[in-house]
Amino acid sequence: MAKLEQLSELLVSEISQFEKTVQRLERIQQEKIGLDSEALEKLLLEHQEKMKKDLSQYAIEMEELGGKLEEAKAYPIWALIVFGLSILLNAILIFMVLF
Repeated sequence: MAKLEQLSELLVSEISQFEKTVQRLERIQQEKIGLDSEALEKLLLEHQEKMKKDLSQYAIEMEELGGKLEEAKAYPIWALIVFGLSILLNAILIFMVLF
């Protein structure tokens, strides 16, 4: 009988510990601990706005560069060859006249 009483007491104490643990879990569940993501969302929105602004600035700069490249004077290769040959021929003629 003594063993039966000890087992009963042990079972009652275990059940009471289990009930206390269940009550703690219920309190934690009722508190509904949530994550506050407002700061992260704000940071992401600011970053997105900055990226949009930078991208639009980049597009403007590329348009300006394209315009400057179109306005730049580029000479065809044949014109450069003719110019170089004329300078060479003038140098030869001057050398022949002087000597």
